[in-house]
Amino acid sequence: MIRSLLGIIASAMAVAGCAGPIETRVQSQQLVPAVEQKGFAWSPIDPIANRDTELARDLVGKSLVEKGYQQTPDATILVHVALADRPANIAIDAGDDKAVQPLVPAKRQKSFQSCKDREHRLTVSLFDQRRRQKLYSGSAAEYHCKGTIAQSLPFLVNAALSGLDGNISDTPVSRTRTRQGIE
Repeated sequence: MIRSLLGIIASAMAVAGCAGPIETRVQSQQLVPAVEQKGFAWSPIDPIANRDTELARDLVGKSLVEKGYQQTPDATILVHVALADRPANIAIDAGDDKAVQPLVPAKRQKSFQSCKDREHRLTVSLFDQRRRQKLYSGSAAEYHCKGTIAQSLPFLVNAALSGLDGNISDTPVSRTRTRQGIE
């Protein structure tokens, strides 16, 4: 009886380390008013044989269409999508020897966690080619132990574009969204 109870408790603790609330860290900035002509084109990139990046571009394109944008070859808006998947226990700093500034802190592993976290990050930038300035920048990032970047992408795209066509701001707006899922 006691062995069974200990087994159940151990199993519950192991599962608790894998499923639970997922925090999506979002940062967005609408730099200038939205343009009236909402035609967009993809930034020219070298051909990349990466399914996750292709999926990210497809999902961003669909989301932009849902927001009233239209993909056209002679578009005024240029869209750039960047996707990253890195070990979460590595911090990212910027600057030189005299002025190092942390960009992303290292994440500590949770107690009883069976695998190491990875950070999935998506950044979407829109540029107005006629005015030669950035219109919008949005990024979203999540930590995952078992989840794949393909599983994260729909949530990352939604979050990264959540501030598009919103209020103009001088500084990026940061917020956190929480959802249930596989960490």
